[in-house]
Amino acid sequence: MRFTSLLLGVATFVFVSSAWAKAQVMNPGEAVGQLVVLSVQDVKTESPKYKSLSPLSIPVFAELPLDMSVVAGAITLAQQNLLSHVQIKSRARHTPNLDISGLEGGMKNALFKNFKDGSWVRMVLGADQTIRIEAATEAQALAFYERQRRAVVALQSDLSSRDILRTSQLGAADFVRVGSKAANYAELAKVLNSASRTVVRPGFGIPFSYYQEFVDSHPAIAAAIDSVLRDPLMKRVAKVSYREAKLKALRDLMTSPDARVSEALVNDLIARFEPLRKGGVPISMKLRSSTNSEDLPNFNGAGLYTSSSYKPAKKGAEKTLEEKRESLKSALKEVWASIWNLRAFDERAYFRIPHAEVKMGIQVNPSFSDEGADGVVVTKNIANDPRYRGAGVYIEVQRGDDHSVANPEPGVKPQKILVLYDARQPLKAASYRVHVLQNSNIADDNKTVLASENPAPVMSDAEIRDLTLQVLKAQAHFKPLLGAEDPDFSLDLEFKVDSADTGSRAVYIKQARPYID
Repeated sequence: MRFTSLLLGVATFVFVSSAWAKAQVMNPGEAVGQLVVLSVQDVKTESPKYKSLSPLSIPVFAELPLDMSVVAGAITLAQQNLLSHVQIKSRARHTPNLDISGLEGGMKNALFKNFKDGSWVRMVLGADQTIRIEAATEAQALAFYERQRRAVVALQSDLSSRDILRTSQLGAADFVRVGSKAANYAELAKVLNSASRTVVRPGFGIPFSYYQEFVDSHPAIAAAIDSVLRDPLMKRVAKVSYREAKLKALRDLMTSPDARVSEALVNDLIARFEPLRKGGVPISMKLRSSTNSEDLPNFNGAGLYTSSSYKPAKKGAEKTLEEKRESLKSALKEVWASIWNLRAFDERAYFRIPHAEVKMGIQVNPSFSDEGADGVVVTKNIANDPRYRGAGVYIEVQRGDDHSVANPEPGVKPQKILVLYDARQPLKAASYRVHVLQNSNIADDNKTVLASENPAPVMSDAEIRDLTLQVLKAQAHFKPLLGAEDPDFSLDLEFKVDSADTGSRAVYIKQARPYID
């Protein structure tokens, strides 16, 4: 039984109802906004209704979205994971998040009986699983949004650096030149790689100066950015479609064939990529956003920007040099332009981050091609399972790369694993206690969704222990660098299990950022 209070207007009713016990508070907090009920079709097609979500909305998702813009709070009719995109974004923004996938009747349950699509409500979710919903107004929602906005980060950038450096030449201090993602990646490589083992694949960091050069060399682009920043309508919270149209026009300008990329930069990168071959064919490279406004200790900015790929071959055949150059130019422009994604613009506005000070560096590393598993790991026991207390590492992992952990399709379950360890000896792998909390329901072909869980493990016990050891090494290394003042500091890392490099399965870490709880 759970105590749940429901406030309707000025009257307050307190209920004790086992029927509501399956409504799960994923992230506690308060929101004032408008309920927007989104069907599976709305989410899949990103309908106008879906695209109209604003910081004044409380969306009710029938299916987990691939992206969630800044909203006041979230409710899902689909089951969430602890590391699903909706939950990660809710925690990072400190906005409430409610999973009602197990609630009888969903939005027709008595909990919502006095509210419908379009209702303005105040929703308060307690850490003790209490749920309060009451009527509100648009004016109250706008006032609440303004109160919630807070400055959380001061941006830094050094535009003097022109060197494209290898991962081995970079470190955490270089975040002012190449962004935190590339700097953290390099720091991971320092602590985890050895002469006998590669855990973080070698790559490159492209500094902010090339983004700034690209903007400065195109007066039309610089003028369009200035127009966006000066336009008072861009600050009107509910003007979502207006903001998106204006930002899309800017991105289209930046990615158009007329937008020129430095030939010297392209020549330099192609020269670095050409020796990286497999079977005589150049390998694909992943170009990942690395701004000065993401992967920070108090602002992770997950999912705001766009990654792209340099593809020097097609169907196993090597492209011509000119085709390679065009592929690279296109990838660079797509990543640079993503500074002006709507989701990034709105999130920065929510956290009072000055748009004009955002700079884009790029983390470059070889693409993964033979993935046995793909997952996310947090160096903290966030399982909320009373059976397993103490220091732990929480893992969500899925077979292959067809099914995302962060954005699972309805009915798709990852394998959930908790590894408990001795906090006094965190690197003593022999003492790790592995607990499988849930099995994946993806078949051994890495594609087919099964009606029940697949008992075959996604990762072997040895791989789980190895992953745990690597991330705890990273945790110990990063804490004095990024979390010296936070006794509860932990990391959020992305990993792969891949066999392309060695011919046998091995664990690789591809990203690390502070976990915001």
